[in-house]
Amino acid sequence: MGCVIGLIIGCAHDRVIMSDLLIELSCMQDWPGAQETVQEILKGKVVILCDNSPEALILPGNFSSFMESSEDWYHRFEMASFLRILRYLAVIMATVLPGLYLAVIRFHTQILPSALILSFAEAREGVPFSSVVELIFLELAFELIREAGVRVPGSLGNAIGIVGGLVIGQAAVEANLVSPIVVMIVALTALGSMTVPNEEFAAAFRLVKYGFLILGGYLGIYGIVLGVYLVIGHLAGLISFGIPYLVPFIKKEQKGSRGEGVMRVPLRKRVLRPLYAREEQKIRLKRKESGS
Repeated sequence: MGCVIGLIIGCAHDRVIMSDLLIELSCMQDWPGAQETVQEILKGKVVILCDNSPEALILPGNFSSFMESSEDWYHRFEMASFLRILRYLAVIMATVLPGLYLAVIRFHTQILPSALILSFAEAREGVPFSSVVELIFLELAFELIREAGVRVPGSLGNAIGIVGGLVIGQAAVEANLVSPIVVMIVALTALGSMTVPNEEFAAAFRLVKYGFLILGGYLGIYGIVLGVYLVIGHLAGLISFGIPYLVPFIKKEQKGSRGEGVMRVPLRKRVLRPLYAREEQKIRLKRKESGS
């Protein structure tokens, strides 16, 4: 097909060529993924660029790298750590919240205060559908609005997403098709999925939430626990080019922090590069010995 594929390996021996290449990549203003690509190269990863393709393939891939953003390295470590924690909480909310809501209101109402139970019951008064059908209906309606907003060109797409969500949500509540609390659950779930920096990575959570929704709606909290066990067990068994997918959560790090994971350590403490870096270039910061 006449496709030209370029292979860029981080931590190259020829640092002059690598530095020139990184400068050229970072100056690509019309490529939105340029900063992320340069960031992964500096970590020692392999980047595959294909001619006439706007996407770059980065390997190996792991869970924590998809939750990082290039802006994390421009903030102080306190703020960057706070944003990372917020993203992880948002991912949990986007995946488990609908199923957890169904599990609580259908099977485990005893864990809620009496005033909150009465508020939920009053909000659902007059709704003809079950809570599972109600939540699935609104989730699919929001996905339809999101897909329509992506396909419409220009700023009109954003307007369709905002106005369409408001109009459909308000109309559904006034017609007693859904309860107001379900609209809030769907909105919080959508906001949680939008906080993930990688859009392709966030699409996985948009699908997994339906599995948790069914498990929580028909098995209660036991279904939620079963779903969490299955998802974590599957992710723990994945290997990306010899590197565990859940590194550094399932693999003990050597002495000297790499700054991966949930917390971002200060730059002066990032002594080692990630596990996939070359053996002779594991040390990121080499301190000068006294007297030298």
